[in-house]
Amino acid sequence: MPKSVWYHELSWPEIVEHAKKCDIIILPVGSIEMHGPHCPVGEDSLNVQKMAERVAKRTGVLVAPPIWYGAHMYMQYGFPGTVPIRSDILKQFVKDVVAGLVKNGFKKIIIFNGHGQQWVFVGALHELALETKAFIAVVTWWELVTKLIEEVCETPFVHADETETSVALELYPELVDMSKASKESAPTIVDRKWFGHPTRTIPEKGGIPHHNITASYFQVDVYKLGILGDATKATKEKGKKIVDAVVDKLCEFIEELKRKYPPGVSPLENPPKV
Repeated sequence: MPKSVWYHELSWPEIVEHAKKCDIIILPVGSIEMHGPHCPVGEDSLNVQKMAERVAKRTGVLVAPPIWYGAHMYMQYGFPGTVPIRSDILKQFVKDVVAGLVKNGFKKIIIFNGHGQQWVFVGALHELALETKAFIAVVTWWELVTKLIEEVCETPFVHADETETSVALELYPELVDMSKASKESAPTIVDRKWFGHPTRTIPEKGGIPHHNITASYFQVDVYKLGILGDATKATKEKGKKIVDAVVDKLCEFIEELKRKYPPGVSPLENPPKV
């Protein structure tokens, strides 16, 4: 193991040597966004950084310097504390970072996403596959454990709610003020049966994916606190179950990559013989 799991804490010779032994690296990407009065605005970024660190310590992969800022859906603009980045800028920035990591010997990149911006990274992934021939996966933490979240939490996962607050209580409890946790709800433009939410891309009975419809009003117009759900139900115990499951699942994925593709080998550059 290197002296640190963080890429930016190593020297260039240490990075070169590490890539020869393990060429998988995690790139955490979050956002700076309001998460109610009880959680820090950096929650999305902190979540993936701290979970990635746990994964790296177990698997021996490195974690790239995180991207703190994220792209935002239209309804998230305007709330105090939120600093949105234009989606095209984020896409190009992520592409440049990934291309740089590939040039430094990392053939397998996991973009570890902590914010509802998967739609930005999907286009980047397909372009990068053509340009770099590297293996790339966009992994959004809650999509790894959708079923578990629904089993552990009493309310649906949306934002700054029971789920996100529980995760924050597990990862950085010193930054959470549960005395300010509350419960909020707001009307939607169309009935909720027509659109999904962050725990699943498409509702079980069909419908329109969450990012594909202007189903919500601007949050700043219909929420006082910015809590999209019930944060009072959050507990550290719930958060630990969720975080442990995410870490276990990502570790399992990484170990499979390590078994199938040795360092320096990209699947796209070494297709099976047919």
